[in-house]
Amino acid sequence: MPKELRCRAPLLKPFTTMESIVTALLIRGDSRGTIQKKLDITAWGVNHHLSNAAAKIPGDLRCRMKIHFWGRGATVDQLTGEGWMPGPPDREAV
Repeated sequence: MPKELRCRAPLLKPFTTMESIVTALLIRGDSRGTIQKKLDITAWGVNHHLSNAAAKIPGDLRCRMKIHFWGRGATVDQLTGEGWMPGPPDREAV
């Protein structure tokens, strides 16, 4: 596999400072409530920054899952569901 296909998916737009901080805390394993307390922001603020960050990551996954996969180095193919899940079993082989 070519090296460019194995690297982390590039962001569609750069994160803001708060999006970077909130995303890093989520990837590190902090809950949304813990992030809210650490940064002294509202629950709405945490969700807002995470939603905005997820929108800047390519792919079709849900917000939290997309951020976690991207944070662990997922490629564009993995974030869009291409090439990382096994296909359906071959019916003729059974």
